Amino acid sequence: MFRIERKDRTASTNQDMENLIRQAMANGKDITEYQTIIADFQDSGRGQKGNFWHSAAGQNLLASIYFHPPVSAARQFVFNEYFALAVRQVLADIIGEVKIKWPNDIYVGDKKIAGILIEHAIVGDAIRYTIAGLGLNLNETDFPADLPNPVSLSQITGEQYDILEFTDKILTSCQRFSSLLKPENRAALETEFLSHLYRINEWASFEIGGQCVEARITGVDACGRLLLEGRAGEQWCCGMKEVRFR
Repeated sequence: MFRIERKDRTASTNQDMENLIRQAMANGKDITEYQTIIADFQDSGRGQKGNFWHSAAGQNLLASIYFHPPVSAARQFVFNEYFALAVRQVLADIIGEVKIKWPNDIYVGDKKIAGILIEHAIVGDAIRYTIAGLGLNLNETDFPADLPNPVSLSQITGEQYDILEFTDKILTSCQRFSSLLKPENRAALETEFLSHLYRINEWASFEIGGQCVEARITGVDACGRLLLEGRAGEQWCCGMKEVRFR
C-alpha cells in the first residue's frame, strides 16, 4: 500500500528524499503522502543538533518519510508531537511502556531506542512539505561503547524483525494518527503527547544556561519549547539548545 524505496547504502535518506522532491517538482509531478526511502546503511546519518546517528549495516530501520501536513509554520512542533506519538505507539504495542524524550527521541526506561529528525520546507507562514527522518534500533545487539544509552527492540524482546514489515507498521501508525493534526484535534494531540513525555512532573537534574538545577518538566509551549519549574518556583522556557538532561 505504501511506496517504499530501499537502498543498500546512501549518505543520508533525508537528503535522498529532498533530492527526490526537488526532482519531482522540477518535472511538475507530485510526491505521494508517506512515500518513504529506507537504507541498510547511511554514511552521514544525522540526528538532532547535528549529531551523527550510529547504525550497523542492515540491522536497523533508517527511514525518511514525506508528509504534506496541515500545519502552519508557527505551530510546526505539532508535527513533531504527532510523528513521535505514531512511532511510539508501534513500539508500545510490542513492549508496553515507551516514552517520548523532548523534543522527539523515543525512550524505553532511560535508554534511547529511536531518534527523529524533522525537516520542514517553509514558504511564508506555511509548511510546503516535511521530511521526517527516523533512526530506530531494531535488530542491533552490539553497540559501540562510546554511545551513552542505546537499546534495540531485539535486545528487549529477544526477537529479530523484518525491516520492511516494520516500516509498514510505522507508516500505518502515521496514517492512523493523522486525524490528530486537524485543528479541532490539537488539544487531544497535546494531551496525548504530554501523557507520554519522558520525566514529566518528575524532579530531576537539568543543565540550563550552563547551570545544573533541580527541576521538573511541566509541559511544552505552543512553539515547542520545554517548560520547567524549579524547587523554589522558578520558571524556565527552553529551546532545544538551551537545556540538557542530566
